[in-house]
Parts: sequence; C-alpha cells; structure tokens
Amino acid sequence: MKEIDINQRVSEEICNGAMCNGKQFRAGDWIALLDGKVVAVAGDLDRALRSLRALDPDPRRGMVFEVGPPVTDVIR
Repeated sequence: MKEIDINQRVSEEICNGAMCNGKQFRAGDWIALLDGKVVAVAGDLDRALRSLRALDPDPRRGMVFEVGPPVTDVIR
C-alpha cells in the first residue's frame, strides 16, 4: 500500500471520530501524518506543516489535514 493511501485511511478514521494511538482529536486540530503515523498536532496549518517538514523535507511525503466532519460533494 502506498504512503498516500495509508495517510488517507488514517485521516478518514480520525475525522470519523476514531482514536489514533489512544488519542482523540478535536474538530479544528491540524494533524500532520507521515507513513500513517501522527507526527504533529497543531492549532494552525502553518505549524503542522513546519513540524512535518522538520521531520521530512520532501514535499511528496506526508499529509496535513484539519479534523472535521466528512464533506459530501453534490454535483447537479
């Protein structure tokens, strides 16, 4: 499984209210993932991204997302 797929699965679990490594996250938290592991939790995008890039400067690696409910796109 590719890293992006692993990160996507973990991000969906977190946004759906699942705990990750025994921690519950709140709506509005910014989470940085690397290889499917939470490497930072921050109050804003910039801090989460800086934390991720401090661990791995490669922009093709990792994921940063804001915890919130899933959003469904409607096409009319």
